[in-house]
Amino acid sequence: PTLLGYQRVFKDERIWIGYQNTLLYTICGTLPGVCANLMAGYAFSRNDLPGRNLLMGIFVFTMYFGGGLIPFYMVVKTLNLTNTRLLMVLLGSVSVYNIIIVRSFFKSTLPVELQEAAFIDGCTNQRFFFSIALPLSKAIIAVIALYCAVGYWNAYFNALIFITETDKKPLQV
Repeated sequence: PTLLGYQRVFKDERIWIGYQNTLLYTICGTLPGVCANLMAGYAFSRNDLPGRNLLMGIFVFTMYFGGGLIPFYMVVKTLNLTNTRLLMVLLGSVSVYNIIIVRSFFKSTLPVELQEAAFIDGCTNQRFFFSIALPLSKAIIAVIALYCAVGYWNAYFNALIFITETDKKPLQV
């Protein structure tokens, strides 16, 4: 047995460009993904959100039924996101599955009495979310950060379809 195969693979600069891009997409995409999923999950956990059942139904519907690859490609092309790094960050940022997990966490963990007490003291929804809900939610933040990071690290399909420049392709492609 020799390590000649590894030596030859690691001499190719495309491997290092792929690692660099994958790390960039993972690091730059995880923070916005966690923020978006946490805010949406908190909003859907609130009973005073008007139309939350309808909106959640629409979200779940999109989880099971997609619009198709050709319309999706046309939307991305119309927005001039093909061959951009921003595409890789934006497309993986929001996940309905993660939103459902966060919503369930907030519904089961934050008691209504805590919200009522905060609102009696003059707390707004935004302040309650940032000052009370987030500090009590370190476990779900870690879980969603892990899910987002693994999702970005393993993402290859969007890059395969939308990115043609070699210097922007992640390692998986």
